[in-house]
Amino acid sequence: MWRAIVAAVWLAGAGGALAEEADPQLDAALLQCLGAAPFVEADRLREQALARRSTGIEPSEPRLRGQLLEMARLDQQARDGDWSQAMVEKMLAVDAANLAKIRQVVADHGGLPDVRAVGVDGVRAAWLLVQHADADAGLQRQVLDGLAPRLASGEVSSREFALLTDRVLVNAGKPQRYGSQLAAIGGRWQPKAMEAPEQVDQRRASIGQMPLADYLCVAAQMFPAPATDAEGRLL
Repeated sequence: MWRAIVAAVWLAGAGGALAEEADPQLDAALLQCLGAAPFVEADRLREQALARRSTGIEPSEPRLRGQLLEMARLDQQARDGDWSQAMVEKMLAVDAANLAKIRQVVADHGGLPDVRAVGVDGVRAAWLLVQHADADAGLQRQVLDGLAPRLASGEVSSREFALLTDRVLVNAGKPQRYGSQLAAIGGRWQPKAMEAPEQVDQRRASIGQMPLADYLCVAAQMFPAPATDAEGRLL
């Protein structure tokens, strides 16, 4: 039996698209989750500002950029399904295939490659692949430890910082800080264990992220939880 877990796919995968194109599915979700809209718009504006600052920069490693984008496409394709056992098996196989490649990229660049090397979308793709590299918790921790300068420059968003922070903590068997890592329990998305849950919205606000209730609302609208029992096992 598989435990159905989502790492907030609507946020993890949407970052690169926010600046360039509308997402009808996200827009429809925001009509049901009005409190989330200002935060999504703020993310969109930050992405647009980064894109403007990067205008005219030709990636110095265009081949690597292309590889990262293709790996990220396969990553997201594998997560577009019904969360059946067959879908989860496919997802894990794609993650395993991507792991050796993204591990080498991180080793070659001392962390995520930067915008000058692979462009804004290449950085987003590399981050996404690390986010899903659960079989190598050390790799995720290494990248997380190097995110602070990227966060200050805008190359990495606070959304991505929160997602990877929580992923590293959960994979280490510790409570998460921002509530971004969700599990389907009784057919509903719920955050995995959190430190001081009563303070989670304060922590989220401190990095400009929406309240947890709005986050859960959008996740439920965009990615309906699979049918699971009270232990999170797929039915």
